[in-house]
Amino acid sequence: MMLLQVIAHERGLAAADEYEKRLAERLGAERKLVVTEAHPAIAILAELNQRPRTLAAMTTHGRTGLLEAILGSVAHSVVRDAWRPVLVYRPRGTARDEAIREEARVNSLVAPLDGSGFSERMVPHAVEIARALEASLTLVQVLSPKTAEPPEARPGDVLESSYVRGQAMEIKTKYGIEADWEVLHGDAADAICDYVRGRHDVMLAMSSHTRAGLGESILGSVTAECVQRAGLPVLVYHPQE
Repeated sequence: MMLLQVIAHERGLAAADEYEKRLAERLGAERKLVVTEAHPAIAILAELNQRPRTLAAMTTHGRTGLLEAILGSVAHSVVRDAWRPVLVYRPRGTARDEAIREEARVNSLVAPLDGSGFSERMVPHAVEIARALEASLTLVQVLSPKTAEPPEARPGDVLESSYVRGQAMEIKTKYGIEADWEVLHGDAADAICDYVRGRHDVMLAMSSHTRAGLGESILGSVTAECVQRAGLPVLVYHPQE
Protein backbone atom coordinates (compact mmCIF):
# COMPACT_ATOMS: atom_id res chain seq x y z
CA MET A 1 0.00 0.00 0.00
CA MET A 2 1.16 3.52 -0.78
CA LEU A 3 -0.18 6.80 0.57
CA LEU A 4 -0.23 9.63 -1.96
CA GLN A 5 -0.66 13.23 -0.86
CA VAL A 6 -0.92 16.15 -3.29
CA ILE A 7 -0.41 19.72 -2.08
CA ALA A 8 -0.43 23.00 -3.97
CA HIS A 9 2.34 25.02 -2.28
CA GLU A 10 5.81 24.44 -0.89
CA ARG A 11 4.87 26.35 2.24
CA GLY A 12 2.69 23.47 3.35
CA LEU A 13 5.34 20.86 2.65
CA ALA A 14 6.70 20.41 6.19
CA ALA A 15 3.31 19.89 7.82
CA ALA A 16 2.11 17.63 5.02
CA ASP A 17 5.28 15.56 5.19
CA GLU A 18 5.01 15.11 8.96
CA TYR A 19 1.34 14.10 8.73
CA GLU A 20 2.00 11.58 5.96
CA LYS A 21 5.04 10.18 7.75
CA ARG A 22 3.06 9.49 10.95
CA LEU A 23 0.21 7.89 9.03
CA ALA A 24 2.53 5.74 6.90
CA GLU A 25 4.33 4.47 10.00
CA ARG A 26 1.02 3.67 11.67
CA LEU A 27 -0.22 1.71 8.66
CA GLY A 28 3.09 0.21 7.57
CA ALA A 29 2.70 1.84 4.16
CA GLU A 30 4.94 3.46 1.58
CA ARG A 31 4.34 7.13 0.92
CA LYS A 32 4.72 9.80 -1.74
CA LEU A 33 4.23 13.55 -1.56
CA VAL A 34 3.63 15.61 -4.71
CA VAL A 35 3.76 19.42 -4.86
CA THR A 36 1.93 20.82 -7.88
CA GLU A 37 -0.19 23.81 -8.81
CA ALA A 38 -2.16 21.67 -11.24
CA HIS A 39 -5.44 20.03 -10.27
CA PRO A 40 -4.67 17.26 -7.74
CA ALA A 41 -6.52 14.71 -9.88
CA ILE A 42 -3.89 15.16 -12.58
CA ALA A 43 -1.15 14.00 -10.20
CA ILE A 44 -3.25 11.08 -8.96
CA LEU A 45 -4.09 9.94 -12.49
CA ALA A 46 -0.43 10.26 -13.52
CA GLU A 47 0.54 7.98 -10.64
CA LEU A 48 -2.12 5.47 -11.62
CA ASN A 49 -0.91 5.50 -15.22
CA GLN A 50 2.52 4.47 -13.96
CA ARG A 51 0.96 1.67 -11.91
CA PRO A 52 -1.50 -0.20 -14.17
CA ARG A 53 -2.29 -2.84 -11.54
CA THR A 54 -2.92 -0.33 -8.74
CA LEU A 55 -6.31 0.29 -7.11
CA ALA A 56 -6.97 3.86 -5.99
CA ALA A 57 -8.86 4.22 -2.69
CA MET A 58 -10.37 7.58 -1.73
CA THR A 59 -12.53 8.86 1.14
CA THR A 60 -15.60 10.92 0.28
CA HIS A 61 -17.49 13.52 2.26
CA GLY A 62 -20.49 15.04 0.48
CA ARG A 63 -24.19 14.91 1.28
CA THR A 64 -26.11 15.42 -1.95
CA GLY A 65 -27.33 12.83 -4.42
CA LEU A 66 -24.88 13.79 -7.15
CA LEU A 67 -21.71 11.76 -7.01
CA GLU A 68 -19.57 14.73 -8.04
CA ALA A 69 -20.81 16.65 -5.00
CA ILE A 70 -20.38 13.61 -2.77
CA LEU A 71 -16.83 12.97 -3.90
CA GLY A 72 -15.66 16.49 -4.55
CA SER A 73 -14.02 17.45 -7.81
CA VAL A 74 -10.78 15.53 -7.15
CA ALA A 75 -12.26 12.10 -6.53
CA HIS A 76 -14.94 12.64 -9.18
CA SER A 77 -12.25 13.37 -11.78
CA VAL A 78 -10.27 10.28 -10.77
CA VAL A 79 -13.34 8.01 -11.00
CA ARG A 80 -14.30 9.51 -14.36
CA ASP A 81 -10.87 9.37 -16.00
CA ALA A 82 -9.04 6.42 -14.42
CA TRP A 83 -10.67 3.86 -16.75
CA ARG A 84 -10.43 1.34 -13.95
CA PRO A 85 -12.38 0.71 -10.73
CA VAL A 86 -11.77 3.21 -7.93
CA LEU A 87 -12.62 2.43 -4.32
CA VAL A 88 -14.60 5.22 -2.67
CA TYR A 89 -15.81 5.35 0.92
CA ARG A 90 -18.01 7.82 2.71
CA PRO A 91 -17.61 7.11 6.45
CA ARG A 92 -20.36 7.76 8.92
CA GLY A 93 -19.57 9.79 12.00
CA THR A 94 -16.12 10.86 13.15
CA ALA A 95 -13.42 8.22 13.28
CA ARG A 96 -11.13 8.20 16.29
CA ASP A 97 -7.39 7.93 15.82
CA GLU A 98 -7.28 4.43 17.27
CA ALA A 99 -9.87 3.23 14.73
CA ILE A 100 -7.34 3.73 11.96
CA ARG A 101 -5.23 0.96 13.48
CA GLU A 102 -8.01 -1.57 13.12
CA GLU A 103 -7.69 -3.85 10.16
CA ALA A 104 -10.76 -3.74 7.93
CA ARG A 105 -11.63 -7.15 6.58
CA VAL A 106 -13.82 -7.54 3.50
CA ASN A 107 -15.37 -11.01 3.43
CA SER A 108 -18.04 -10.41 0.80
CA LEU A 109 -18.17 -8.53 -2.48
CA VAL A 110 -21.68 -7.60 -3.67
CA ALA A 111 -22.04 -6.69 -7.35
CA PRO A 112 -25.41 -5.23 -8.45
CA LEU A 113 -26.35 -5.98 -12.07
CA ASP A 114 -29.29 -4.49 -13.97
CA GLY A 115 -29.46 -6.80 -16.97
CA SER A 116 -27.38 -4.55 -19.21
CA GLY A 117 -24.03 -5.27 -20.78
CA PHE A 118 -22.80 -2.03 -19.26
CA SER A 119 -23.36 -3.20 -15.68
CA GLU A 120 -21.72 -6.53 -16.53
CA ARG A 121 -18.47 -4.74 -17.39
CA MET A 122 -17.76 -4.66 -13.67
CA VAL A 123 -17.86 -8.47 -13.44
CA PRO A 124 -14.21 -9.23 -14.39
CA HIS A 125 -13.01 -6.61 -11.91
CA ALA A 126 -15.32 -7.90 -9.18
CA VAL A 127 -13.99 -11.42 -9.75
CA GLU A 128 -10.39 -10.20 -9.55
CA ILE A 129 -10.98 -8.23 -6.34
CA ALA A 130 -12.90 -11.10 -4.74
CA ARG A 131 -10.03 -13.45 -5.50
CA ALA A 132 -7.43 -11.02 -4.16
CA LEU A 133 -9.37 -10.53 -0.93
CA GLU A 134 -10.37 -14.20 -0.66
CA ALA A 135 -13.93 -12.93 -0.36
CA SER A 136 -17.22 -14.40 -1.53
CA LEU A 137 -18.94 -12.86 -4.55
CA THR A 138 -22.69 -12.24 -4.69
CA LEU A 139 -24.56 -10.89 -7.70
CA VAL A 140 -27.77 -8.99 -7.02
CA GLN A 141 -30.47 -7.78 -9.37
CA VAL A 142 -33.15 -5.33 -8.30
CA LEU A 143 -36.57 -5.64 -9.92
CA SER A 144 -39.01 -2.74 -9.79
CA PRO A 145 -42.40 -3.36 -8.17
CA LYS A 146 -45.06 -4.61 -10.55
CA THR A 147 -48.70 -3.69 -10.35
CA ALA A 148 -49.79 -7.14 -11.45
CA GLU A 149 -47.56 -10.17 -11.57
CA PRO A 150 -48.58 -13.36 -13.34
CA PRO A 151 -48.21 -16.53 -11.22
CA GLU A 152 -45.21 -17.67 -13.23
CA ALA A 153 -43.26 -14.49 -12.28
CA ARG A 154 -43.67 -14.45 -8.52
CA PRO A 155 -40.62 -13.28 -6.50
CA GLY A 156 -37.99 -15.98 -6.25
CA ASP A 157 -39.39 -17.96 -9.15
CA VAL A 158 -37.14 -19.45 -11.81
CA LEU A 159 -38.13 -17.01 -14.55
CA GLU A 160 -37.55 -14.00 -12.35
CA SER A 161 -34.10 -15.14 -11.24
CA SER A 162 -32.94 -16.58 -14.57
CA TYR A 163 -30.77 -13.60 -15.52
CA VAL A 164 -28.75 -13.23 -12.33
CA ARG A 165 -28.53 -17.00 -11.83
CA GLY A 166 -27.24 -17.33 -15.38
CA GLN A 167 -24.60 -14.70 -14.71
CA ALA A 168 -23.44 -16.63 -11.64
CA MET A 169 -23.17 -19.82 -13.70
CA GLU A 170 -21.23 -17.97 -16.40
CA ILE A 171 -18.75 -16.68 -13.82
CA LYS A 172 -18.13 -20.22 -12.57
CA THR A 173 -17.58 -21.45 -16.13
CA LYS A 174 -15.41 -18.55 -17.27
CA TYR A 175 -13.44 -17.74 -14.11
CA GLY A 176 -13.66 -20.92 -12.07
CA ILE A 177 -15.10 -19.35 -8.92
CA GLU A 178 -18.47 -19.74 -7.25
CA ALA A 179 -20.81 -16.75 -7.20
CA ASP A 180 -24.00 -16.52 -5.17
CA TRP A 181 -26.99 -14.55 -6.45
CA GLU A 182 -30.00 -12.74 -5.07
CA VAL A 183 -33.08 -11.05 -6.54
CA LEU A 184 -34.23 -7.91 -4.70
CA HIS A 185 -37.37 -5.83 -5.16
CA GLY A 186 -38.15 -2.14 -4.99
CA ASP A 187 -36.23 1.04 -5.73
CA ALA A 188 -32.71 0.05 -6.77
CA ALA A 189 -30.75 2.20 -4.31
CA ASP A 190 -33.14 1.44 -1.43
CA ALA A 191 -33.01 -2.30 -2.06
CA ILE A 192 -29.21 -2.43 -2.34
CA CYS A 193 -28.65 -0.32 0.78
CA ASP A 194 -31.18 -2.41 2.74
CA TYR A 195 -29.49 -5.61 1.58
CA VAL A 196 -26.06 -4.60 2.91
CA ARG A 197 -27.25 -2.69 6.00
CA GLY A 198 -25.41 -3.76 9.14
CA ARG A 199 -22.91 -5.88 7.20
CA HIS A 200 -19.58 -4.26 8.01
CA ASP A 201 -17.45 -6.76 6.06
CA VAL A 202 -19.03 -6.04 2.66
CA MET A 203 -17.80 -4.09 -0.35
CA LEU A 204 -20.11 -3.03 -3.19
CA ALA A 205 -18.90 -3.19 -6.81
CA MET A 206 -20.83 -1.09 -9.35
CA SER A 207 -20.42 0.12 -12.91
CA SER A 208 -21.56 3.70 -13.34
CA HIS A 209 -22.65 5.63 -16.39
CA THR A 210 -22.48 9.30 -17.27
CA ARG A 211 -25.46 11.55 -17.78
CA ALA A 212 -25.26 14.57 -20.01
CA GLY A 213 -27.17 17.80 -19.65
CA LEU A 214 -26.28 18.62 -16.06
CA GLY A 215 -23.21 20.72 -16.67
CA GLU A 216 -20.17 18.57 -16.02
CA SER A 217 -20.89 14.89 -16.42
CA ILE A 218 -21.93 13.05 -13.29
CA LEU A 219 -22.02 9.38 -12.48
CA GLY A 220 -25.11 7.21 -12.14
CA SER A 221 -27.66 8.17 -9.51
CA VAL A 222 -27.98 4.65 -8.05
CA THR A 223 -24.23 4.46 -7.51
CA ALA A 224 -24.25 7.96 -6.03
CA GLU A 225 -26.95 7.02 -3.53
CA CYS A 226 -25.12 3.83 -2.54
CA VAL A 227 -21.90 5.78 -1.93
CA GLN A 228 -23.85 8.29 0.12
CA ARG A 229 -26.04 5.93 2.14
CA ALA A 230 -24.52 2.45 2.39
CA GLY A 231 -21.71 3.32 4.81
CA LEU A 232 -19.49 0.79 3.02
CA PRO A 233 -16.62 0.93 0.55
CA VAL A 234 -17.94 1.07 -3.02
CA LEU A 235 -15.85 -0.02 -5.97
CA VAL A 236 -16.94 2.33 -8.75
CA TYR A 237 -16.09 1.62 -12.38
CA HIS A 238 -16.70 4.17 -15.13
CA PRO A 239 -15.62 2.35 -18.30
CA GLN A 240 -14.81 4.12 -21.51
CA GLU A 241 -17.89 4.56 -23.65
